[in-house]
Amino acid sequence: MSFVLSTDTSCDIYREDLKKRAIEYRPLVYTIDGVEHFDEFTRDEEYKGFYDEIRAGKMPTTSQINIMEHEEFFQSLLEKYEGDVIHITLSSGLSSTYASACSAAKTVSERTGRNVYIVDSLGATVGTRQIVDKAQELRDGGASAAEAVAALNEFAMHIHTWFMPVDLMHLKRGGRVSGPAAYIGTALNIKPILYINKVGGLSVVQKKIGAAKGMATMLDLFKRDAIDKPHKVYIPNADSEFSDEMLEKLKALRPDCDVEIGWIGPVIGAHTGCGATGVSFYSEKLREI
Repeated sequence: MSFVLSTDTSCDIYREDLKKRAIEYRPLVYTIDGVEHFDEFTRDEEYKGFYDEIRAGKMPTTSQINIMEHEEFFQSLLEKYEGDVIHITLSSGLSSTYASACSAAKTVSERTGRNVYIVDSLGATVGTRQIVDKAQELRDGGASAAEAVAALNEFAMHIHTWFMPVDLMHLKRGGRVSGPAAYIGTALNIKPILYINKVGGLSVVQKKIGAAKGMATMLDLFKRDAIDKPHKVYIPNADSEFSDEMLEKLKALRPDCDVEIGWIGPVIGAHTGCGATGVSFYSEKLREI
């Protein structure tokens, strides 16, 4: 390997698959009913069970990986492997995990004389997954760590992720939507269309009446912006009744692309609630919003 590759579990790649791909990881943490759980999901049943708890009225919370935990993780990698480390994190626009990783990497690098590079995915769930996929491609292709970091920072700005949460009452319980907006939106069947913007945060771009119109909007955006070459396309899935339909529509629209449904794990699902779906793809355009 030209460098050691690691990530946090916001990428929502099955943990067993990360091990098979020789990608080290640090699990993120979520809490339900005061009990902390490591995000170690590797089976569909685990994701479904998490969303069943939300459907039953549970309100999960999440916490970042702190500086000390990052230091311990990076130190263990340097003791286990030779060479530089590239670590890919959840978006800095969504969490302070990236800032903690940067602080820890600086301390560990100064102490050991080894390079620990931190890459901000500027995304989450399948958006982060696409950065990890690209990093593995660069690692296996023999790119140096410095070359890979430069390529990944550029690549991240070309990943466009759109998604549609459907449970406005969950967003209300989490304090992300006001009570009146949730009640009115639910009564009118309004579905917000969200975009992970150029600083890795969330922007509400449109609001559509009904899931069908919401999906049609995201498909139009994909058709408009996706690169006109075969590439990997992911559908983020919070145990959504609409993800299979999105899969079939995307395959029909772009049969040249490899389209895959990917779970939205507990760290992001704690905020979206059940039912969210969307599309994440590569574009020649930089994120503009």
